[in-house]
Amino acid sequence: MMGLFASREKVVCICVTDCERRIIINALKKLRDDQIKENKNYDFIETIIAKSARADTLKGTRKIYEER
Repeated sequence: MMGLFASREKVVCICVTDCERRIIINALKKLRDDQIKENKNYDFIETIIAKSARADTLKGTRKIYEER
């Protein structure tokens, strides 16, 4: 038996800082502008931009260090 939300797409959550969020939104805006120039569908990109703009951000800086 299918569940109530069986037709929903998988939700992916990421944690980003405010600076990273601005970078993501700017990249999505550039992608949207490129799609408009090529006369392609861009509605889904605007949806992602809107969700990104409303998303909560992490407070403070990250304390994860990468070894090289």
